[in-house]
Amino acid sequence: MLKSWIASLTRWLDGRGWAEPPVIELTHRYTPPAAPVVDLPADPAPASTATRLIGDRRRIADTFDAARPVRTRGELFGRAVELDHLLAATLDFHQHAVIHGARGSGKTSLVRVLGEHADESGAVVLYFACEPHATFADIIRLYLDALPPAAFAPGGQRAFAQKLEQMPENFGPRAFVDLVADRVTAPTILIFDEFDRIEDASVKSDVAAAMKLLSDALVPVLFVLVGIARTVSDVVAGHPSLRRHMRIVSLGRIGADSVDALIARGEANTGVRFDTDARAMIADAACGSPYHLRMLAGHSSLAAVSSDADIVTKAHTRTGFVDAFSHWAQMNEPDARLFAKVVLGCTLEQRDALEALARAAATMDVVLLDTDRYDRAISMLDPALVRERGNDGEHDGVYFRDSTAPQMLIALLMTTPVSTTAARLGAPQESNLANTR
Repeated sequence: MLKSWIASLTRWLDGRGWAEPPVIELTHRYTPPAAPVVDLPADPAPASTATRLIGDRRRIADTFDAARPVRTRGELFGRAVELDHLLAATLDFHQHAVIHGARGSGKTSLVRVLGEHADESGAVVLYFACEPHATFADIIRLYLDALPPAAFAPGGQRAFAQKLEQMPENFGPRAFVDLVADRVTAPTILIFDEFDRIEDASVKSDVAAAMKLLSDALVPVLFVLVGIARTVSDVVAGHPSLRRHMRIVSLGRIGADSVDALIARGEANTGVRFDTDARAMIADAACGSPYHLRMLAGHSSLAAVSSDADIVTKAHTRTGFVDAFSHWAQMNEPDARLFAKVVLGCTLEQRDALEALARAAATMDVVLLDTDRYDRAISMLDPALVRERGNDGEHDGVYFRDSTAPQMLIALLMTTPVSTTAARLGAPQESNLANTR
């Protein structure tokens, strides 16, 4: 398996394509066994191998679906405290909220569940994702156009619609607040997902101004901004007094208990179990990211059922990691090629440096460069990284351009044998990742 993986990586780097299909497709075709020939009526035949495997794969895909946010509180692992803080802030204290964390940390899942609970409490909840080049008016108009009758006093929606038609095309925060004040009477929560995608600093400033004006005027409209840590400083930079009107919720990695609970739920739903080594390997690579846990556990489960096993072993997990990396490579080929080239040619010491940077980036929005600890890895991965200068001109940092990439680099390190790199060069030390192979 590992030899074919290295050969496949080499072919890919040479531009000759993968040696074999890199991803296990859900539509994989199986040949069912021939039906037995019997003379007497038989009991109903059990499901064919093909039907059973397809059913298993569908359950796995649904259970470990990393592409969509979770839909219910029962699927939200390791975020009970953060959810309680958000519910208290928005429903009890009528505060705006900013949710930040790395991609894959479960921000969208958290606000979806927040919206479900707020809706059950009688609040109006509207959700949109921000576009990079949108103006303040472009963004806000989406919510204004979508406000349902329940947001207004009886008969108030028509007057609101008439006033909205008279608004200038590029209205600002004060015009927005004047429009909704005394017209929107129900508790209303506007969720701005991917707020960090907005590129114009003036738009972020207008959003902050609107939040401040809404709070000062006691309008029952709250903003929930979802992004990364830099979102917070961008929002409050010009409005420091806004902090008393908002709650900031940071999403880090989920704990070991939540990791075990997520995998246990997957076992219960799919009937596929994970042995101790497989669990440890998946948890080690995911670094507490719910997205990566689901992705890696899902691919590992598919590898197990494809080999007609109902227990995921370390060998299945290695195969699952290869498939997960290959799937990710289709979405981010430049970084995947860089990672493959670097890992295939580095020494054990360089592997340890890559691992250290990847693990730091997997748990922090920005890796601070206050020492030279990461210099070696940064020089190797520079095209995949973004450098950031601190506001004080001293605390510089770096982060991966694709924030899902650090765990994929770790997965690649775990599945690329040391013997193909450092051992061949005669390096004496052992890699920190050696015990995962």
